[in-house]
Amino acid sequence: MNYDLNTKQGMDNAVAWTRRTFEMIKDGGKWVVPRSGTIVTIYRAEKAVSIKQGFMPDDCIERVIKAMGWKIK
Repeated sequence: MNYDLNTKQGMDNAVAWTRRTFEMIKDGGKWVVPRSGTIVTIYRAEKAVSIKQGFMPDDCIERVIKAMGWKIK
């Protein structure tokens, strides 16, 4: 599957994957991204997240979340 964020198909796939992931996490829950150690706290009611960068900063996470139409606190 294509997850190249610089292509429409890749971004669409990444957005779909992230939406499915967020659906499994309850409001106020956290997602720790294994590849970077980034902690994403999910606020479903607000369609917002807060992000604490981990050991390896990863701007792709913010790009995908913004493409989903969610806000970053």
